[in-house]
Amino acid sequence: MTTEKELLALLGPLTEWLLSSSFEGTMRCEAIVREVAGRYGHTVETTFLADAALLSVGERTLSFAREPGVPPLHQVTRTKRLLAEIRQGLPAAEAAGRLAAIRALPPRWAKPWQVLGLVCFTVGFGVSVQATWQQVGVSALTGLLIGLLVVAGGGHRRLALIEPFLASLLVTMVVLTLQRHDLIAGGPIQLIVPALFYFIPGDAISAAALELAANRMTAGAARLVYSVVVLLVLAFGALIATVLLRVPQSALFDVTVPGTLGPLEVWGGWVLFAIGVMLTFSMSLRDFPWALGLVLLTAAVTAAGTRAAGDPAGTFLGAIVMTVTALLLGRRPGLPPAYVLYLGAFYVLTPGSHGLRGLESWIGGDPIQGVTGVADMVSLLVAIAVGMLVGAASVGRFIRTG
Repeated sequence: MTTEKELLALLGPLTEWLLSSSFEGTMRCEAIVREVAGRYGHTVETTFLADAALLSVGERTLSFAREPGVPPLHQVTRTKRLLAEIRQGLPAAEAAGRLAAIRALPPRWAKPWQVLGLVCFTVGFGVSVQATWQQVGVSALTGLLIGLLVVAGGGHRRLALIEPFLASLLVTMVVLTLQRHDLIAGGPIQLIVPALFYFIPGDAISAAALELAANRMTAGAARLVYSVVVLLVLAFGALIATVLLRVPQSALFDVTVPGTLGPLEVWGGWVLFAIGVMLTFSMSLRDFPWALGLVLLTAAVTAAGTRAAGDPAGTFLGAIVMTVTALLLGRRPGLPPAYVLYLGAFYVLTPGSHGLRGLESWIGGDPIQGVTGVADMVSLLVAIAVGMLVGAASVGRFIRTG
């Protein structure tokens, strides 16, 4: 029989790790902790909020406070294997040692690869925003700047805190400078947003909607407020850029230009985007084909649904397919966990870019288009939340933790 002390040595670090990567949802974090405790013959009480958690084992209670974020995906994959071994009877002391080793793993990809990953991430998403060669060129330039900024700030806490503002300021100044010299056509917003996509809290927005729909009001409301603040910081960076360049705020406008890329290049953009996700978020190479497949499937289903019935319906259908596919594949031994599978696909659906485009349009003096963009964000995040709930409920009896 595992003692409470041995169990705490495992569940404490596990709770802390899950909290720091809790954008997958508080309900799932609690389920993992309770299942692991049950495997060792104990019943525990645990409560997760957006950035805090409580764990009670017997007469002892531990509290944790961490900033949630996207965990290194190769650590998530290894944790799934560890949870499978716990189910098979791995001793708690050995499991605790294995978890500590997993958390100490360095990033899967070196810093130059991470910079390249953010370039691919930006260009790949940019093609879906505006299918033009100018978007490819501008996104490659701004993606490189963001990659250097993010990698440079990785080990510096103070710089990391102001990265969203600095990124928005820098990218907006570059794009508006190109516009001033007539080097770009159309509105600058569509050229600004892809480079800032890394900072847009689409996962937090969607997790907030999911938790609110599931009556997790405290966690959901906290994530929603956080997401709105990040979007406002990004929009404020664009505003300050117009001040520094001494251009009117109306220079920020959102006008689409005709696409010059064919279907092959557009779908190639999603492949490039998936490569960017792999390099940026430390995904193992062996997990990449599965994640790429789900990105392409989600994009195809969403595009088909959007053509047939509009954005909300297409997003809703894409969320269902993404969730069902990720959960069914994620429970199979030897395949990546659900979170690794659907992170990239999640970005395909994310409504955050609509919110940022709306706020920047508002700053640019177009409140009607601004309100429309924010309203689009709200409708899409509801579509994602309900779609994920429907998808999870439809395969609920097949879901296993990890």
